[in-house]
Amino acid sequence: MEDKKIKRLVGKPKISRVSVVDQICSLVKKDIADGVWNPGDKLPTEAEFSEIFGVNRLSVRMALQKLSTLGIIETRVGEGSFVRPFSLRPFLSEIAVFYDDDTKYNEVQQLRNLLEGECMNLAILYASQEEKDELKVALEQYHDIFKEYNKDIDNEERLERLVDADFAFHYHVVKMSHNKLYNDIYYIVHQLIRRHITKLLSTRAHRMRDAGIEAGILDDTHDRIYQGIITADREIVRKAREEVLGIVPIHGVDVFD
Repeated sequence: MEDKKIKRLVGKPKISRVSVVDQICSLVKKDIADGVWNPGDKLPTEAEFSEIFGVNRLSVRMALQKLSTLGIIETRVGEGSFVRPFSLRPFLSEIAVFYDDDTKYNEVQQLRNLLEGECMNLAILYASQEEKDELKVALEQYHDIFKEYNKDIDNEERLERLVDADFAFHYHVVKMSHNKLYNDIYYIVHQLIRRHITKLLSTRAHRMRDAGIEAGILDDTHDRIYQGIITADREIVRKAREEVLGIVPIHGVDVFD
């Protein structure tokens, strides 16, 4: 081989052998992904896998333990191993802590706008009447708790309940998208979203009080989000969402004459 061609190969990663355990994991994962085994199905025993793959039972046991750690299967003592419904939550929730600080406030706001915006559009297309009725209930609960919070905006317990109600409303819209990946991602970062909601609600309420304006006059954009989904008006939904997230200021709330 020419020296020039040999030099080009310098620094290339070494070829590594894939362990038997990793090969078994890959094969089982592929079968699950291909629908050979579905959520709830019982997998073959260690002895059966050992015979199928032509490997020892220890390698099979280690592979099943790895799949269990990944949340792909669950092993029940005395019953065997079963396929679990797959979710990204156990994985991505572990890294959410790296975004949990005040400097990431705007990034969380942008994530919410992107994710919730798409979910609202999908909810317009796919939400059932039952889901719309449930969203109405969530909206009414939000209003009731909002009124209580406005009586004492320095009460931390009332603020916490309001944040719960606010999150419940938005999370229900996300679930109405019928997109499991969006659902998982939203739930994974729910602590970051709750921090965003808390800061936004508290800041707005105190800003209005300091300006001598009754907090109860807050233009509650949740109503318009709900109506926009019900009437399939994407533009109303977009404007209301941008206001509720603080992307576009609300007159009399974020800006004053």
